[in-house]
Amino acid sequence: MTARSFVFSLTAFFVFLPVAAIDAALDQDFLDMSLEDLLQVTVVSASKKEERLLQAPLAISTLTGDEIQRAGATSWGEALRLLPGLIVREQASGNFDVHVRGFDNVPPDSQLPFLANTLTLVMIDNRIVYNYFAGGTFWETLPVGLQDVKAIEVVRGPASPLYGPNAAAGVIHIITKKSEADGWHSSIHVEGGQDQTQLASLRSSYRTERFQWQLTARHEGRERTDSTYYSLVEGRDVASALDLVEFDTRQPSPLAPIRFPDQALAQDNQAATMLFQFTPNNEWRYDLGFGFEESEVQKAYFENGLTPLNTATSETRFVDFRAEKGGFRAHVAWLQGDQEALGVAGWAWEFDTLDAVLEYDHSVNDQFSIRPGLSYRKATYDGVFIAGEQDMTTVAASLRAEWNPSETMRVIAAVRADQYDTPDTTEVSTQLAVSYSPDEKQNLRFTYGKSNRAPFIIDTFQDTAFTTPTGLLFELRGNRDLDPLTSESLEIGWRYQPSAKAQFEVEAFYARNENYSDVNLIFAGPDGEFFRTTGVFDNLPVEPELTGATLSLTRSITETSYVRAFVTLTDTRINDHIKPPDTPPGGDGPPPDGDGGPPPPPPGLPPRELIDLNEGATPEFYGGIIFDQRFNKWHFNLNLYTYDGGVMKQVIEQIDLESKIIANTKLTYTFGKRGEVFLNIRNLNDDDAREFLYTDRIGRQVLGGFNLRF
Repeated sequence: MTARSFVFSLTAFFVFLPVAAIDAALDQDFLDMSLEDLLQVTVVSASKKEERLLQAPLAISTLTGDEIQRAGATSWGEALRLLPGLIVREQASGNFDVHVRGFDNVPPDSQLPFLANTLTLVMIDNRIVYNYFAGGTFWETLPVGLQDVKAIEVVRGPASPLYGPNAAAGVIHIITKKSEADGWHSSIHVEGGQDQTQLASLRSSYRTERFQWQLTARHEGRERTDSTYYSLVEGRDVASALDLVEFDTRQPSPLAPIRFPDQALAQDNQAATMLFQFTPNNEWRYDLGFGFEESEVQKAYFENGLTPLNTATSETRFVDFRAEKGGFRAHVAWLQGDQEALGVAGWAWEFDTLDAVLEYDHSVNDQFSIRPGLSYRKATYDGVFIAGEQDMTTVAASLRAEWNPSETMRVIAAVRADQYDTPDTTEVSTQLAVSYSPDEKQNLRFTYGKSNRAPFIIDTFQDTAFTTPTGLLFELRGNRDLDPLTSESLEIGWRYQPSAKAQFEVEAFYARNENYSDVNLIFAGPDGEFFRTTGVFDNLPVEPELTGATLSLTRSITETSYVRAFVTLTDTRINDHIKPPDTPPGGDGPPPDGDGGPPPPPPGLPPRELIDLNEGATPEFYGGIIFDQRFNKWHFNLNLYTYDGGVMKQVIEQIDLESKIIANTKLTYTFGKRGEVFLNIRNLNDDDAREFLYTDRIGRQVLGGFNLRF
């Protein structure tokens, strides 16, 4: 069965099954089952307050920790494939790139860091874990694991008015478990199998009426499923990283042993966290958390000129404090660490980020409430690429208002102003959501949002030059006057829950982005003894547009089984993209003037040509199906994820990605009241097509393990 035929079957499933599900739910008296609890779950990320998922005013989905465990997910990427509206691509075993709805590989023909998703904000219990050096999220550096998850909530669409910059395309909020009963409680998870996969985690907690303590620790080790590397210079796979050649000498790179000290390694992670929660009376609550992580992975993020993969290391630590009383919330988070792309010139840095938030939720009357807020963020980075220590400070004020003119209607308006010190500008994010519930079974919504993405350290402060043995000189400079990227989105949606046994949802959306940035070549030609190439970060004219729809359905089949299916259909237009030159730039003219004004076009640089593209890496469809069945002490789960093929373009190379289906299954047996053993098969159908730009081919993997609770 091909991926394209699968999507036709999935579409037919959506066309006919909702009617059958609704009729069955209305006419048949189903017995109680766990699905009922899943459909009654509450969420907090859509409004920053607890509410039923059915009534949430934004496009949001949630995945519980129990669902993650039943499905057998072993990594953040595998877990996120269980949610609608997410494009998830695996680069090496356990290492993923994740996009919300689309804008994958936009703009094309860019360097590797710009292929990663930088438009989505990831949080752990409201603590931001965004990387400000070049944007995005380093998933391997998260200090918590899947066994610690209570729920993952995904907001699709701009959410900066609620959560600040970098929530331009959405929010992925990881909510961790807390003890729900007094006394000591512990759990152990151990899993292993092919490719030297080793997964182990421990949770232990103690709770009284006023106090709670919790400890988590985990280890994750994986080897690559592929032994080759793709040479960007030669355009072919080579057997070893030591066979990768430099683009100017065509000789093996002397840096390869540094960049790839362990060619078999996919990832090696260790992390631990500790939480203290104190409730001295019925009004105040204090949380203090801290932790660390150490990781070494191979992933595609750093441009080394040889191959997409590179080894990256990270050592980070955090402290997280919050105080709450009634509608008041104070939150201070500190993150510090050292990160490096081994052997890649300049890609090593120390960093320190501080976030502080004050919010107050005030009900004016039964129909109207407001939530004013203030926030402060300072990100400090120190590295060779940026000529030492540099920092960015953002101060923001926000206001969210909710009006309930009747029991069936909600009107929500939010605005946030972020004052950046570099560039010196104030960016305003806005959101308007209108929600209407004609009855308890359905909810209709309309949402408009405008969000922005904060400038990156490297785009702003880069100041580096390096030479090659053959006389090439490369200069890269940042730009302190870049306009922050902005995203505007419109959305309409409908949720229908005819009973506790079925729910259907459809949403249609449109989004447009502007003010992307990348290196703009301003000189290429002879300069003394060198052939000099100089580039400066600048805003691009490109304005991509994304139009699409997401459909999802959850319904029971029997009293002990249910199915969940979802699909997203998209159409991407990339307007005013700068066409790559057909020939390498070069010339005999002098360097551009240094008068501070716009440099004149130097000799040898081709004129800028803008083109429109109707295709890209964002799949035209992607989605999945989950089937869950329990019987006595056994539990069976089968889940599939699929996406359409497309073209992914990097500055040197491009790849035609194939359509792909990934099927996973897990069989669990419960012994006693506190133990489980399981067999877990990932990529059951052994589809090893590459998912990212010439990264690893990842096929079937068989794992086994056990869980203990005491």
